[in-house]
Amino acid sequence: MVLTKFAANRPSKMEELLQDNQLFCPLPKHGPLEVYRSDSTIDWRKMRLSFTDQRAFELQRRLYRLFRTGEPFIRGRTARNLTTDERRRLAMVQLQHLQRERLFDYETFTERPDLASMYYATIAEYDMSLLVRLTVNYLLFTGVIRMFDEPNGRLAHVIEQTEAGQITGSFALTEVGHGTNARAIRTRATYDPDNREFILHTPDFEAAKCWAGNLAKSCTHMIVWAQLYTADGQCHGVSGFLVPIRDRYTLQPYPGLLVGDLGEKAGLNGVDNGFVTFRQYRIPRENLLARFGDINERTGKFESAVKSATERFALSMGPLVLGRVNICIVSQTLLAKALTIGIRYSAVRRQFGPGIDDQELPILEYQSQQHRLLPHLATCVALKMFNLWFSRVSGEAQVRMLRAEPIESELLLEIHIVAAAVKPICSWAARDGIQDCRESCGGHGYLQMAGLAELRVDNDANVTYEGENNVLLQQVSQQLMGIRTKGDYAAFALMSPLGSMTFLAEYEQIMQRRVECTTVEQVKDIKVILQTLNWLTAYTLEQTYRRANGLLQQGVHKFDVRNNTQIFYAKDLAIVYGERTIFSAFCTFLNTMELAPERVYLKSLAELYGTTLLLKHMATLQSVGYFDVGAFRLVQEAILQLLPIVKRDAVAMIDSLAPPDFILHSPLGAADGNVYDRMEAEIMAGQDVTGRATWWYEIIPTKESSKL
Repeated sequence: MVLTKFAANRPSKMEELLQDNQLFCPLPKHGPLEVYRSDSTIDWRKMRLSFTDQRAFELQRRLYRLFRTGEPFIRGRTARNLTTDERRRLAMVQLQHLQRERLFDYETFTERPDLASMYYATIAEYDMSLLVRLTVNYLLFTGVIRMFDEPNGRLAHVIEQTEAGQITGSFALTEVGHGTNARAIRTRATYDPDNREFILHTPDFEAAKCWAGNLAKSCTHMIVWAQLYTADGQCHGVSGFLVPIRDRYTLQPYPGLLVGDLGEKAGLNGVDNGFVTFRQYRIPRENLLARFGDINERTGKFESAVKSATERFALSMGPLVLGRVNICIVSQTLLAKALTIGIRYSAVRRQFGPGIDDQELPILEYQSQQHRLLPHLATCVALKMFNLWFSRVSGEAQVRMLRAEPIESELLLEIHIVAAAVKPICSWAARDGIQDCRESCGGHGYLQMAGLAELRVDNDANVTYEGENNVLLQQVSQQLMGIRTKGDYAAFALMSPLGSMTFLAEYEQIMQRRVECTTVEQVKDIKVILQTLNWLTAYTLEQTYRRANGLLQQGVHKFDVRNNTQIFYAKDLAIVYGERTIFSAFCTFLNTMELAPERVYLKSLAELYGTTLLLKHMATLQSVGYFDVGAFRLVQEAILQLLPIVKRDAVAMIDSLAPPDFILHSPLGAADGNVYDRMEAEIMAGQDVTGRATWWYEIIPTKESSKL
């Protein structure tokens, strides 16, 4: 799990870091937020050091400097109402500028894969459209080539050209008629042995590749997934192909292609998502990504060391798992931005007071406002702790795959299960948290300048792409059920090198536990909470298994069994497993920290996150007798007691998570708390703010109507 990076530093070294204004830009000493900062028990700088090391700080600082001073980034940072075409142009120019700076590259990734999470998160803070373009071009395009090119690297030159900015990549799996069921895609790639070429063909519009980022206007090449057919008409399953799309010097599509634009979206309009159809379009044999299967040049036969098409497909979908890891990081980052706005604004905004003549109170002092925001803060920090661990272990696994090193199938399966379970939790947590922040800021939160509307629509894509959330949860439950069906719970320990399922090997002992709660301290004890989540996961797994087994014994088809065990069973199982994994990572992180005010506060956040989970699942826990009747009120009371504790240091905690003001770009969430001065300045800087409407003459009464 995560280790605290600076726990072993000498006091002098720690103090030296804390005084480094390059690492920690000083916060305003005066202003509306100072009362909360001066009353805080934690040092926001030490808190940030607890989950970020110096090298990650340096990478983040270099990115911030680029975003502050680089010409294309300045324009993108300050404008709110750009046209779609201008957003796309800027995001593409920024991508090229970012690549020329080479702040993070493949060599850095293989040395420190955990730095990738900082890199992606910082770019997400600045602009999600830029991050999506970067992810498509370098994670999904060059990353797939690195992972699936044949061992001698016959497509290595494409990676070099991409990193030099000579070509731009895209990634096409989804079709108009097939997204979730990717194995059923209908684009065909038929091998022509006479010409040593593949012929790509789209049978109809439903089989058109769509939603591919960078495709509509920008990319020159793309990775296309298609059903591979040999000349004898035999289908060998889904394979990847490198496909030239446009001339790199003119950006005109090649003959045999119909490339189009999907148009404006709800958000992420700096990304040009497009569609493409192939009309007997030919590419060289060498453009097949051949690590798991190739065409014999002499015989024209398909050859693979992996005989099962199902297994080859599962291996080919590896990049999507890594994309889900990134979505977890990005969702937490967007939630942190929203909470920065919501909590700082709530600490400044004053409404009502004890008496008519008394000074009004900041709305953060009200219990209802605390309950709207602070559980989301606890969730945000829990997700951050989880991501620190999971991005590291999944990144290390990816490096081993890229180096073609042996890697345990159990490890790859567990990474897939964890990513599929937590990606829905993270993206839904961001969705709900951003919405509550918007509502907590009242009408001002609805203004475009607040920044919350853009966060909301940009995050909305996270619940769908790289696997629709509800379908991912089905994959999780299916995998867990598959292990359970083997009949021996001990198998979970063998299948869990990361430890996320090991506890299930103690199923018998877990199921014998019951908790008699008599005090608030008992229900908020993080050990009790973790034990409860262990029990809840084991219980929902067994209930789902028995439900499915009962239907099978009635003669129900396996497909229908899976379909008819989702609600109240399989879906709940997947969610509880994911929540338990996140909470466990949080607990492990706490155990690595030295006893200090920062650890005490993080423990309070863990307690708030955990008790919120208990309250969510209280109906199940009480209905089967795990908790006694009084536990419900005790959990409620624990949350009520934790809210003011968490509130006291909430502004300082946000200071440790918040990006600089020029990145946040919200007058409601600026570090100095001068909400109204900043709002006035931005409002008055708008075009024709106090002028007459250009269409004024269309609505005034005519002389004739005035006579009536």
